[in-house]
Amino acid sequence: MRRIPVWALKPGMIVEKPVYDLKGRLLLNRGLELKQDYIHHLKRMEIPFIYVQDHFIPDVKVEDVILDQTRARAVNAVQTILEEARRQPPGSNLGLVLEQKQFGEIVDEIVDQLTDNPELMVNMADIRSSDTYTFAHSVNVAVLALTTAIARGGFSRKQLNQIGSGSLLHDLGKIKIPLEILNKKGPLTREEFARVQEHPEDGYDIVSRQGILDTNSSGIILQHHERNDGNGYPQHLQEGEISSLAKMVAIADVYDALTSDRPYRKGFPPHRALELMETMGDIFDNDMLQALLCHIAAYPVGTFAELSSGEVGIVVKNRAGFPRHPKVRIFFTGKDLQKVDPHEIDLVGREDKTVKKVFSEKEVINLIPHVFPLLKKGLGRGE
Repeated sequence: MRRIPVWALKPGMIVEKPVYDLKGRLLLNRGLELKQDYIHHLKRMEIPFIYVQDHFIPDVKVEDVILDQTRARAVNAVQTILEEARRQPPGSNLGLVLEQKQFGEIVDEIVDQLTDNPELMVNMADIRSSDTYTFAHSVNVAVLALTTAIARGGFSRKQLNQIGSGSLLHDLGKIKIPLEILNKKGPLTREEFARVQEHPEDGYDIVSRQGILDTNSSGIILQHHERNDGNGYPQHLQEGEISSLAKMVAIADVYDALTSDRPYRKGFPPHRALELMETMGDIFDNDMLQALLCHIAAYPVGTFAELSSGEVGIVVKNRAGFPRHPKVRIFFTGKDLQKVDPHEIDLVGREDKTVKKVFSEKEVINLIPHVFPLLKKGLGRGE
């Protein structure tokens, strides 16, 4: 299985992981052979990539930490809630929307699936279009915050559900911010940034006024931009004043934002995002930060990487607690990428070999066309 950018797809490739539309409905099923019409449709939807069968590593599967169906349902639920809330006049009963979409059941599903897998590693980038960023981001934050809580331990099932509920709706207040500000490609003005900083209080006011979340969950919405050093917002709280649940959501929020493409910048690859996060121990709870980072793969399964020894291959496995020490299946060596007999190197416990370079998707396609049997001559940048 390999993640392929949509611009590089060719008819005849086989879909390996289902692709869902904006409403969480199945768009492309596993095993489907791609046709040109399907590829054009994916491009129109601005879906950045999908997962296809790869003859190089046919035995390697990239598994999400929650089921595809659960993620799709959660994204759809968040989208419905936020869009309904944006349309409804002040004082309307948003709680009815939450009930109709079985919000609590979705939170239960996510918590169940994560707690059933204590050695989970976040290996996979979710498939989201630019139109669904806010909704997919909310689900990612919930998964990452719950991963942090489960890894750290000591939280009750009730608290895990509170983390899930609060994090899924942590950006609810953004419904009051004009879209031209949220989607602005250039830097925000001082006035625009001040407006953005109001969204935690706006979201908190909505759920508090209508009584649709408990105190701990609504507190997450209010405090997810607070920082230990007091330089967060909206209340400039310091370490001991911030809810422990909100602290985990804050960490998850920043990590997912770093790795996401936004109108004003491209997302960072996981290994670079981890490096940036590790410098933030003074503004976040460091124990919570490390709990999350130990469960995020710096080099997700399917990553094409070069080792310090000059060997080049594909990451095939990651283990909790060793985010920078994957198992790599070696296929090439040297600058000219000479083929070698495939073999695996586990970097856990190895001091003599580390990951030196991660190949971008375009580098893989253009420099190593052997990875793509259907693309005999590779692709140019403009194709």
